[in-house]
Amino acid sequence: MRAFAVLPLCFVLAACATVEPSPSARPLSPANLAALGPTRASITADQGGVGKSWFYTEVNGAGAGLAGVIGGLIAGAIINAAPSHRANRQATEIAEVITPERLNESLDAKFKALTAAPQEGKVTFSDVVVTQKVLAPGELDDTLEIATSYTLSEDSSVLRVISTATYKSAAIPYKTPYTFKKQTPASETTGPLYRNVFTYYSTPLPVPVLTPELKERLAASVRDSMRNESGALPAEGTGEYKSMLHDVELAQDDKLSSGESSVFLTREWLKNHGAPLKQEIERAHAFIAKYALLDVNRTAIPSLEGTDELLETTTDDRTVRRIGAGVGAGSYVSSAANAATPATYGNAVAVGKATEDYVNGLKHPAKKAK
Repeated sequence: MRAFAVLPLCFVLAACATVEPSPSARPLSPANLAALGPTRASITADQGGVGKSWFYTEVNGAGAGLAGVIGGLIAGAIINAAPSHRANRQATEIAEVITPERLNESLDAKFKALTAAPQEGKVTFSDVVVTQKVLAPGELDDTLEIATSYTLSEDSSVLRVISTATYKSAAIPYKTPYTFKKQTPASETTGPLYRNVFTYYSTPLPVPVLTPELKERLAASVRDSMRNESGALPAEGTGEYKSMLHDVELAQDDKLSSGESSVFLTREWLKNHGAPLKQEIERAHAFIAKYALLDVNRTAIPSLEGTDELLETTTDDRTVRRIGAGVGAGSYVSSAANAATPATYGNAVAVGKATEDYVNGLKHPAKKAK
């Protein structure tokens, strides 16, 4: 009900005032560079591991009143039961191989490697730490903070790694470099002195070809994904049982959906103790560390209008681009050469059980001890 109450208000606000957009990236000024010099970098400790994205289907009530709402909730639960189980199962499998500690150590090592070598530019990384925000929430002063998320696409063909780097100093307030036709937006009056985003898309895995054998394996995987912790399938007549039958039927048709493809591609990432996934994560971290140091020394002010700038092409034709237009202007993207079509990331992300247990253990040490 809340969504229906909010929508009219949004339209009213939009009619009263239109906020002028500006790029999200915030470069340091030449004066800022001179003031910062050697600066500490902090890796925000990961709390989500490698998440598995999936598409949650909203179902509206078929009729008015409470009965319609309840009917919509029941239908939604049935439709989303199998995709939810599948995504959570895959995330749990990944979490057994790729832990938050491993992600933190890898990114930390890439930034520390920069401190061990000669660094160009006025801003350098003096030291690197890992900060566990579960135990010490809040922003750090006079520190470049790097927060990173890891997500497998709906079909599990692509790993996406996004890092947001920010720097805030109580001694140096942010002052917008942009001139606005009307009032300066509130978003441009506060916040970090420096900010930018670094996105890495892995080399896509090839989508499997649908064969009779693959259909049978897929149907078996659907049933397997619906088993509970005791290994039992849903009881007949339940919503989860109906959802399982529906997904088994879909698995035996002649169309391979994103969710069905993910069943096989997730296992491909986890071959040889997750070697393919670990390799892409290492590449992503190297990209983030390299360009974070370069960008923090860059003073060019991004514009909403411009063209992408090609910064690097590797031997395997992977490219690094600086986005030239829109609110993402100034941000960095590393993409593989064989990414024919963009991967999709749904509207929900599943987190592995081992990762949840790890974070809960940090929040509640007593429970972890038990």
